[in-house]
Amino acid sequence: MILKVSVLSSGTLLLDGQAVQFDQLQQALETAKHDDSVVWYYREAAGQTPPPRALEVLNLVVQNQLRISLSSRPDFSDYVDANGVSHPRMPTPAQPQPRVASTAVATAEEGLTIPEVDLSVDIEQIFTRARKAAAGDRRRSALVIVRPNRGHLVMPAMAETPALKHAVLALQRLVPSNAKRNIAVIAYTVIPGNGDPGVNDVNRSIPFIGMLMGLTYIGHAVWVFEGHPSALRAGCRNADVLIVDGAMLPLLEQGWQDTASSVMRSTNILAHDRDTFQLRILRKYGEQMGALGFVS
Repeated sequence: MILKVSVLSSGTLLLDGQAVQFDQLQQALETAKHDDSVVWYYREAAGQTPPPRALEVLNLVVQNQLRISLSSRPDFSDYVDANGVSHPRMPTPAQPQPRVASTAVATAEEGLTIPEVDLSVDIEQIFTRARKAAAGDRRRSALVIVRPNRGHLVMPAMAETPALKHAVLALQRLVPSNAKRNIAVIAYTVIPGNGDPGVNDVNRSIPFIGMLMGLTYIGHAVWVFEGHPSALRAGCRNADVLIVDGAMLPLLEQGWQDTASSVMRSTNILAHDRDTFQLRILRKYGEQMGALGFVS
């Protein structure tokens, strides 16, 4: 279920377009936490100092362990990623999904494939280096993309923005920053453009790159690869969380969840939905309701 919550500059609260009192919203969110619901959140005049109610609403979302998706438009027709970039909630013809040569099997919905990869390399060594690069130094983690040719693309650190400060509230709830975690990601890693690709280039192939960079911003090590059978074990080794682009799910080998789980440190496997920009839990470590668990 989706709850559309708006905070107007006057402090007025809207739930699904209807004005409500704070206690009514509180009751609705407490009920929603039992239904695997998600909150779509819009704040009027987001560039100005927020009214006190805005923080209270965000605290309610966090307390009830609800997923949240930020919108910059009052009709909730977009979502704002962790880099502060607005995206339409549904794909449009102006934003085609990347395609590759027809020699590989593709999904009809997204036009994606598992790319052809270099099989001549020592794949365990490739990912050992990727994990080390993702761990970064003592001050900052990094996001590393392992490309099909097995080269590494390291994404630059994110600059702090007001949108980022809001976005990391949801990320902190997903993977708290009190301990540094390893996050493996399966996504489409053929990056369009020439030369040294930037965030916009990568976003065309990995539309949730902003969220991944937000996870590095709060201290986690993140690496991305394409999910090829030859790399699945090495790519998931020692991960605490595995996030899979939903468009890639039909392309993964049979039994991939068992293969990934066998080498992960904490078996949390999530799928990302491109249409809603939400994460769905496929497997979870531990018994805590509604939250991921981690090996100490």
